[in-house]
Amino acid sequence: MKWGAKGLFFALLIAAVMVPAAAWEKDDWIEGSDGYMINNIIIEAGSIGVSKDESNSSNTSGNASISIYEWKNDSWTRLNGTKLSLNQTMSFSAADGNYTVRVLDFREIGRYNEVRLEMWTNAEVTNSGYIEGGHSSATGAGKPNLTITKVVTPSVDMSVDDVVTVMVYVSNTGDYDAKNVTITDPYQEGFLMSNVSVNNTINQSIHKNTNSTYLVYQLKAVEPGEYKLQKATAVGENALGTKYNYTQSDNVTLFVSDLAALTFNTSPPRENVVDYQTRSKIAGTITIRNTGTMPAQYVSIDFGLPDGATVSGKDINGTTGSLYIDQIMPNNQKIIEYELSATAEGFYEVPITYSYNYNGSNKTGLLHTVTYSATENATITTAFKYWYLVAIPVILIAAVAFFLWKRHKEYKF
Repeated sequence: MKWGAKGLFFALLIAAVMVPAAAWEKDDWIEGSDGYMINNIIIEAGSIGVSKDESNSSNTSGNASISIYEWKNDSWTRLNGTKLSLNQTMSFSAADGNYTVRVLDFREIGRYNEVRLEMWTNAEVTNSGYIEGGHSSATGAGKPNLTITKVVTPSVDMSVDDVVTVMVYVSNTGDYDAKNVTITDPYQEGFLMSNVSVNNTINQSIHKNTNSTYLVYQLKAVEPGEYKLQKATAVGENALGTKYNYTQSDNVTLFVSDLAALTFNTSPPRENVVDYQTRSKIAGTITIRNTGTMPAQYVSIDFGLPDGATVSGKDINGTTGSLYIDQIMPNNQKIIEYELSATAEGFYEVPITYSYNYNGSNKTGLLHTVTYSATENATITTAFKYWYLVAIPVILIAAVAFFLWKRHKEYKF
């Protein structure tokens, strides 16, 4: 008894593992040449023969040709087929689980007769139903093919504060419908989103061979720059509930210019050595161009002059090292010529800072540095630094000698 009980328990355990509990069960009458679809499986009835037991009018017997089809690679593939009589069963395995079919009854009806089938599967059933005409008139639940397109109008380059309209289209070019489609268009930096007029982005059904607009809104540019708009994405399901992810294939690029966009180009000085004794100078130029669409106002250039360095040029304040320009119009440029010099020996760095105003908003350019040297140089500065110390005595001696020679000539006569 002891071992018998253990053996019985072990057998029950094995049976529980080997035979899973029924996840789905259904019985229905199926006419000859029709079928019943469960997920991507069709259980199809072929020819059905019906006979009655003359001794018992309530007992109907017969046989039915049963074929099993599975949707694979966008077509139906015959998995199995046999002829079943009353209470006979057939089992088979498909991609999503195991199936069992049992004949419950027959009846003479219509042109082709009918068989009552009990169908069982341990697969998760997401769709099922009667199929007239069997597999030849049905389509499996394959992958939808969604294409996401983003269109921006107007598509021309824009400036700060300009507004464009964005439309997101989704087309289904596949052979299967998509359901529970959710479309996401990420937030776009550099712009403000407003005026959403169409927002059909959640739980949408997108049928095959259709193209529709699911999102329409406006973007206002708030920062200059080149922007590749974020790609829209979508998540959808087929008829069986299988999820698929889709991403917009192409980027949309927008170029946003400043209302007033100044570019500064500093040409390096032609020389980098000056002699403070003779107040020699080094020359440079600054080219300012407005590439925007609005005038730039209150343009300022500031030479960060260290002690001992000076700057000169037209409209440049030599004391503060500053220059102000009231206005530079779009597609215009201004060329500033300047000269730097030093009043003492040393090494000088002169940072040049640019700034301008437009539409009440201040923009400051990058820090540019012009470096020049007035430090002692054995080759150059010595020649310029000490030549007058020798020349002046020589000139004085020559003048005295000339004077004495001339007086001598006068006294001689």
